[in-house]
Amino acid sequence: MALVYCSYGEREYGKKPISIGSRGYWEFQCNISGHSRPRLLMGTEPCWEEDHNFWISTPDSIHGWTSDGESVSEIAVFHFTEIPETLLNIFQGQTMVSTRLDRDSLEEILALAKKMAPQVLSPVYTSPLEFDLACHLLSLCFLQNSRERLMNIPWDAQSHITNASVSWYCSHMNEGVGIQETAEKMGYSVSQLRRIFNKTRGVRPSKIFESCRIERAKELLENSTMSIIEISQECGYSNQSSFTRAFRKHFDKSPILYRKTFIPEK
Repeated sequence: MALVYCSYGEREYGKKPISIGSRGYWEFQCNISGHSRPRLLMGTEPCWEEDHNFWISTPDSIHGWTSDGESVSEIAVFHFTEIPETLLNIFQGQTMVSTRLDRDSLEEILALAKKMAPQVLSPVYTSPLEFDLACHLLSLCFLQNSRERLMNIPWDAQSHITNASVSWYCSHMNEGVGIQETAEKMGYSVSQLRRIFNKTRGVRPSKIFESCRIERAKELLENSTMSIIEISQECGYSNQSSFTRAFRKHFDKSPILYRKTFIPEK
């Protein structure tokens, strides 16, 4: 959940409104003080209450920002590449959702923005973890203040099981785990977990797990200097040959040839 933009401070949106357009990222914007609010296209109905001060919009949301007259607002804004699935579920076809936060929550978000903004400009080794944590903290804050909306969203326990299974597998694939270990960790038998995956995703868990391994390998080939054998081990393959066969099946080329396409010519 990469944080690609973070800013905070006073804004005069009445004098200098933010133009209407798509941000291309998930936007979290808090009105710490003042009366800023989203600007929408003509004829678009607002989807927030008058006293709401925390908005989240989808990457394809078309909006800007404004405020009343010449008033000054203090804001905190974050742009993420993705959000937790639990938060995603509340949109239900909308491109913007909103809620109201109390003063303490607003101050906590402002402090978070002050902490994250320098790291966006100059990331350090731990920044990816910090960005993930920031996104989860903001999402949790929103959900905790949106209980009425959440009452209308049915809890899908089986989807939660599949998501948790995939998440656990991806975190442990380098240990050579498979469906047996994943099922045991989730508290199910292998056959039970297969039935749950088939019902919720229409495929066997082994197919999804293999896709996770290949995507991880692809990412490492593109963005790291790890050797092919190191990548095969990191992605849970028993040896380099089995990794090469699996990779070739997906991309019709060996890992070595695939990596060459990302090495700039000298």
